Amino acid sequence: MTMKTLSITLLMVLISGTVFSQNRQGQNRATPPPIEERVETILEKVNSELSLTKEQLESSKEIFTDFYTSMDKLRTSGNRPDRSKMDSISKQRDEAFSELLTEDQKKKYDKLKDELFSRRRPNQ
Repeated sequence: MTMKTLSITLLMVLISGTVFSQNRQGQNRATPPPIEERVETILEKVNSELSLTKEQLESSKEIFTDFYTSMDKLRTSGNRPDRSKMDSISKQRDEAFSELLTEDQKKKYDKLKDELFSRRRPNQ
């Protein structure tokens, strides 16, 4: 009787350990910085490359805030975000931001945006 009880107890411990480890997988993701911080970071990079005017900076802040807010809403829905929706939001961001730029700035931005918004990490 004791061997049977011990076996069942051991089996339950193994099963519960497996279940808890699977529940924690989503918790291992890094929490993104606040939207304001991400907007400031991106604007610093963009401004250093494109030399934006004060008016362009103000409008850009609104565009990037809307972009990050929309992306965060997709990601926090609980399910894996729809790639087509994410691409659509990115396209809207690029179109709105490009409208603010001069032709020379647009050319520079086209080269810069892959570096800025790529999900790939360096050295991977």
